[in-house]
Amino acid sequence: MRTLNILNQIYDEQILAKLGFLKSIKLFEGIRKRQLIHVLESLQERTYLKGETIFAQGDIGRALFIVFSGKIALSRLDAVTQKSEVIAEVHPGEFFGEMALLEEMPRTASAHTTEDTKVFMLFKIKLDTLLFSRPAIGVVIASQLAKILSARLRTIIERPGA
Repeated sequence: MRTLNILNQIYDEQILAKLGFLKSIKLFEGIRKRQLIHVLESLQERTYLKGETIFAQGDIGRALFIVFSGKIALSRLDAVTQKSEVIAEVHPGEFFGEMALLEEMPRTASAHTTEDTKVFMLFKIKLDTLLFSRPAIGVVIASQLAKILSARLRTIIERPGA
């Protein structure tokens, strides 16, 4: 019986650590900690080894990725040189692939790990389910997503030469 209690305590500590992590993600800003359990239940957890491809440019996007640990490089194929160039690095606490939550369109970049990496994936279908089953949570995520995409677009528009 004592072993079961220890296992439950470890499991509870892991859940609390994941909830604390999610609370720090801008996408979930405004969701109360006790509501985050529903978000956590909607996420799929996956570990990728160093050098693994998460998705390739042109693949249909169906999920957003939140980096829990490790590092990911996003790269695009240059149309002229046909060489792949890294356009961004994604670190723990950051996320990418958010456009897939709005529309299932081809990915505009490739993603691969530069070290062993653990991610949480939020699939579009899971977000849609949250929007209907837990509208208070879904609305916060949708609102945050709109703000984040708007800020990223504004950054691109305000770049010199854009």
